[in-house]
Amino acid sequence: MNDCGNNCNLNVFDSTINNINDGIVVTDINGEINIINKAAQEILNIAEHYGIGRIISDLIPEVLEFQLPKRKYIKTNKNIVIGEKVVSMTKIPIIENNEAKEVKKVIYVCEDITEKEKIKEELINEKNWSDMLKKALDMAYEGIVIIDKYGYIIMISKGYADFLGIDDKKAIGKHITDIIENTRMHIVVKTGREEEVQLHKIRNRYMIATRTPLFINGELQGAVGKVLFKNVKELDSLYKKFSKVQKELEAYKEQLQQKTSARYTFADIVGNSDGIMEAKKLSKKAALTDSNVLLIGESGTGKELFAHSIHKNSNRNYGPFVKVNCAAIPSDLLESELFGYEGGAFTGAKKEGKMGKFELADGGTIFLDEIGDMPLHMQVKLLRVLQEREVERVGAVSPKNIDIRIIAATNQDLCGMVKEGKFRADLYYRLNVVTIKIPSLRERKDDIILLSNLLCDKISKKLNKEKCTISDEALEYLKNYKWEGNVRQLENAIERAINIIENTNTLLLPKHLPKEITGVEININISKLEDVIWQAERNTIINAIKICKGNKQKAAKELGVSRTTLYEKINKYKIL
Repeated sequence: MNDCGNNCNLNVFDSTINNINDGIVVTDINGEINIINKAAQEILNIAEHYGIGRIISDLIPEVLEFQLPKRKYIKTNKNIVIGEKVVSMTKIPIIENNEAKEVKKVIYVCEDITEKEKIKEELINEKNWSDMLKKALDMAYEGIVIIDKYGYIIMISKGYADFLGIDDKKAIGKHITDIIENTRMHIVVKTGREEEVQLHKIRNRYMIATRTPLFINGELQGAVGKVLFKNVKELDSLYKKFSKVQKELEAYKEQLQQKTSARYTFADIVGNSDGIMEAKKLSKKAALTDSNVLLIGESGTGKELFAHSIHKNSNRNYGPFVKVNCAAIPSDLLESELFGYEGGAFTGAKKEGKMGKFELADGGTIFLDEIGDMPLHMQVKLLRVLQEREVERVGAVSPKNIDIRIIAATNQDLCGMVKEGKFRADLYYRLNVVTIKIPSLRERKDDIILLSNLLCDKISKKLNKEKCTISDEALEYLKNYKWEGNVRQLENAIERAINIIENTNTLLLPKHLPKEITGVEININISKLEDVIWQAERNTIINAIKICKGNKQKAAKELGVSRTTLYEKINKYKIL
């Protein structure tokens, strides 16, 4: 009867455990399997009746970390991979002696979660605008903004808008640069590179921001900017903690801006002649694209002003503007200056390495002045930058992608240099996408008077001198000079003249100009004395009547003549 009862209980137990969907494995403290149900056999790939009496770690090596020393009685869970399956295993120690707290048996509960993991992975990988917007809304309390691939705002959280002092609804559709000062969101959406935990100055306070590009089906479609603070108090606290860093940053920023910022715009390019107007017109069109630009012109014509202006008028105007004079850097140093170097790359190199000009210009424009003086071996490296948009530091093992726009300038005949083998043809064609010819001062004589007067005002202020004017005779000399040094030479000549003008005089005369300028014979129109007197008297009467608001009797009194005489002269000079 007892045997029957025991057998019946075992049958009931076996039936019960085999009808459980989860796999059940029971082992002793040494890991020897005492019980294993059918679900566990299937999940763990163990044949029927093969597991009983075997050590579980021999059959399933992945559970070795589950083996417990005695008196260790915590419940643990672990996902393990068995073949192509992902199995969740929960280990439950069975304590038979509560006082001693000794583990006598261990139950392993197994669940095949392969499909669940696949679904989870698909959900993670499945990204669309709806998911992104929902996620962004969930984080909106921290401050968030989303832009499209063109830089226009499609969503901004109310908390962020309130902090900026704007209406969140009115901000939609505006360009990010018009709403958020010092933003880099438009750069992130262009480069596709995430910027994590970046200092961002808004309203004279620093905050920490993360900018993440949005990719949908492998294509860059926008970017999310997240402000890592929850309220203004936290921002103020952060500001105080970084006050020292802020001062240092401002100092470095000021130094860097002096070296990597464009100062001039098209408004600084003075002139109304056809040649200069055509050059400005073409430059403004070129500024709207990212194509390479080649500026051709004599020394002193203002090629650098055009380069500055093109950058300032482009969509890269918030990025750096880096200038490199290829003729001023020694040939053996040019590579490290342009490409940078890794620490210890050569004797005398800084241990931390150095960023090159190309990397410094990332996201902006690099201006390669005097490109015709670049050595041939460096032309090869520059060609690779143009083709691959990547640079490799001296001593580096891998290249780095960069986003730059190249503006080159020369006063040499590159086409002729190509024929002579002094300049690479493939590099020339790469640079010669948009070519802008800047006319010499000899070709724009009508602009000399305008330029001279403006330079006179500018230099007078710089030298803390009273504002002076240039005499007509001096202007004629300036207008007829050949100006081989162009605008730069004209500026130097005027500055020299202002320096030697007597303190009591504010009129720049020919005697103040260099001899090589006044040595040129000029033709000055000489008017008849009668005509000069006639014109002077007529102008004086017109001005007197105007000042007296048309009262001719009062005008006659001011002029010191009788009313009758005034009327006679009005008729004589046909003054209406």
